[in-house]
Amino acid sequence: MGTPPMGALPSMTVVSTRFLYCEGPLPQPPGTSPFQIKGEFYRQMAPAITYHDSQCDGEVMRVFAREGLAEFWAQPFLSSIMYDALPLPRMVMAIAEARQRDVRDLTLKMGKAAVEAQMNGVYANLLRPIGPQNFCGRFEQAIKHFYNFGPLTATEVDGGARVVREGVPLCMVEWWSLISRGFAEVPLVAQGASDVTMEWRVVPGGRDRGVVCGTVIWDVRWKTAAVAS
Repeated sequence: MGTPPMGALPSMTVVSTRFLYCEGPLPQPPGTSPFQIKGEFYRQMAPAITYHDSQCDGEVMRVFAREGLAEFWAQPFLSSIMYDALPLPRMVMAIAEARQRDVRDLTLKMGKAAVEAQMNGVYANLLRPIGPQNFCGRFEQAIKHFYNFGPLTATEVDGGARVVREGVPLCMVEWWSLISRGFAEVPLVAQGASDVTMEWRVVPGGRDRGVVCGTVIWDVRWKTAAVAS
């Protein structure tokens, strides 16, 4: 099963507020899963959550409470500490539901804003060097730094790269692919690439520590300026 190419967003005629594979509750209670992410991601979510909650008379927090996310969200998050990653897609879904926004469009915008901030923030030295000539190694390094799960390999292909990430919980595969587009696109463009496109698909299969997982496959393409002879 896959989704539309990243370069072409789904139609906005019908607002979708849920990601693929997120029909039921989280496979493990918020804060308890071993699938973790750097706290900086939660810290960057805070202004967006506060803003959207203020625009809908507290409806975001009401959805958080209904979905069992409120207690987890109330804790302080430290940039360099690892925290349960599985609640992140549900938080974005809560914002989308409360504001009646398309969850995929919202996620793409949040991902781009996050990486633009991090390019000048605590992860500048990790993200800025990602470019057309070294994409595979540098992108692998960045993802391995942010997450404690889902081994990733990137292989150079003609005009871009193929990225394969195994062992990603199905309940976060779509969120991860959308939010991470910016982490490839923004640094590539900053390093001179143009016409960056991304298509992705998921191959469900396997379990890791009781959670149904799958493999995410990206095909990333870009153009580079011709070098004058």
